[in-house]
Amino acid sequence: MDYLEKVFEVRPEHAASNVSSGAVYVLSTPSMIGFMEDVSFQLSLKYVKENQTTVGVRVDVRHLKAVAIGERVRVRSELTEFDGKRMKFRVSAYWNDVLIGEGTHERVVVDYDKFMSNVLRSND
Repeated sequence: MDYLEKVFEVRPEHAASNVSSGAVYVLSTPSMIGFMEDVSFQLSLKYVKENQTTVGVRVDVRHLKAVAIGERVRVRSELTEFDGKRMKFRVSAYWNDVLIGEGTHERVVVDYDKFMSNVLRSND
């Protein structure tokens, strides 16, 4: 259908040792997934109406290779399904031309004001 790519610099705050996902000083799995969600979210904005946004509801990703801090990672998100409400993406991440992560991500279209109102009300 449609896709978007974005390049991220792997910074110290993205290290596994800095996000409580391990002891090593390399790109963490949560940070890689965050990059994938970011690109998917940006792509989703092309398909929503005014006062709508999307929220992530599912991630299924494999982290295949370690990447050092200071390197650049290219992340691709491809919209594979959209039924007007639910969006499915195929996501992948590369260091140079080496595949370092891949999987799927799902997002749901929501009315921003209604969603936030429900969240705030449930926290009372």
